[in-house]
Amino acid sequence: MTSLISSLCLLLLPILAIASISEHAESLPKFPSPTRPRVAIIGAGMAGLSTARRLNELNIGSVDIYEALDRIGGRINSVPYFDGYIQHGAQFINGDKNPLYEIANELGVVSDVLGDLEHVEGGRFFYGDCKVTNDDLDLFTDFTAPLDPKYRAIAHEDDVVSRRDAIYDVYQRDYAEFLQTHNISGHRRHVFDALSLTFRSYWEFEWASDWKDQSLRNLVDWDDKGAVGVSFTTNKIGYKAIIEKVAEGRGSARLHLNSPIGNIKWDDLRGVILTFENGTTVDTIYDYVIVTTSLGHLKKYHTSLFTPNVHRYRKRAIEKIGFGGSAKVFFRWANKFWNDEDHSIVTLAVKGCNGKDEVDAFDSEITTLQQLGWESNTMVAWIAGRGPRLFDEMEDEEISYRITDLMRRLTNNATLEAPELIVRQKLTKNKYLLGSYSYVSVAQTAIGAFLSGRREADRLAEDWSARKPASLAGVGGYRLE
Repeated sequence: MTSLISSLCLLLLPILAIASISEHAESLPKFPSPTRPRVAIIGAGMAGLSTARRLNELNIGSVDIYEALDRIGGRINSVPYFDGYIQHGAQFINGDKNPLYEIANELGVVSDVLGDLEHVEGGRFFYGDCKVTNDDLDLFTDFTAPLDPKYRAIAHEDDVVSRRDAIYDVYQRDYAEFLQTHNISGHRRHVFDALSLTFRSYWEFEWASDWKDQSLRNLVDWDDKGAVGVSFTTNKIGYKAIIEKVAEGRGSARLHLNSPIGNIKWDDLRGVILTFENGTTVDTIYDYVIVTTSLGHLKKYHTSLFTPNVHRYRKRAIEKIGFGGSAKVFFRWANKFWNDEDHSIVTLAVKGCNGKDEVDAFDSEITTLQQLGWESNTMVAWIAGRGPRLFDEMEDEEISYRITDLMRRLTNNATLEAPELIVRQKLTKNKYLLGSYSYVSVAQTAIGAFLSGRREADRLAEDWSARKPASLAGVGGYRLE
């Protein structure tokens, strides 16, 4: 009886990869081993394309790539916009000590260096007729400036706290002490509560999750692949050029778009059999299958995707592993209400101000608007944590009304026009994505996906090298990584 092994690696989850590796040689299937392994890659996002690229470099395998969408890139989605492309997914490159930076630099699409907190520290604050002083803004900046390195230190030095507490928990303790030290109460407390939302957004944007779910332990394993807290922005072509460059490296691998796979079946005698969602069986029987599906899709469909299903403790890991969301909403106004030098706008919605007794969910999610550098009439709202699901339930007309109402209140301009254009994706509504990515990850960015794809290709090559002698009948199975 064939023994299937599968191990979920919680630290490397921009992708979930499946390779055809059996536990014991005597359990190998009884079909003839081909001269070159037949490989199927499920998904043509960064991870899948990187896998194909690496297999081509190694000159291993006859490769087919099956992509459910009508394009490559997965969550990396560059959409034509005026004379460039807006990036619905990856936009920045974390660090300069990684292959994606090298590719981007070679292509000439790296444009600038950006600190993780610049959207707040360098932003222009809008707060309407609310009483907010520059001294309090500076006081909050001084308070939050050392917190990131402090929390990283706690994560590395205090094993108990790092495993027990979320970012939210440690911040609340620091914030309570801050309020007490500076005798802050009443209206001033409401101002600092609003400012705290901007600090929350920093963590939620970085980790694509509600900061109440973010374990400090994540900071131990995270690697920025360069200086901590620094990212590189891309120009108006950006990841459009990067993903196409990665795709070019796939060589002779065959790309099948609009080809959603509904089932991956391990057959002891034949190999790995793929079936499309429409019930049609793929003609080729494969020796290896590497799955780079979105974790959101895997969470929902894993019980029907694999035959036989994965081991129960891996099943539980898939179901329990942290999975968040991040998204962007692009707003274009015909007439700017900001200055060209304003890199970002910080929208400070304060309880009890500007005709609002409470700060509702919409206002609390829109904390900053960043100017799209190459199209100055466009502002980008980054939404994370609970925000993507909230916004995906709203129609564009409602979002337009809400953002216009918010900005009229915060600019004291009752005639401010509505945005003439809103561009967004509904990631949580796309069955092949169902969100963004795991926040339990050493590299949940595009870099992590790129490196994970290469890693799986190398593991496949190593396994094939060990099993290809004629004395072995063949290979097959799957391993969840």
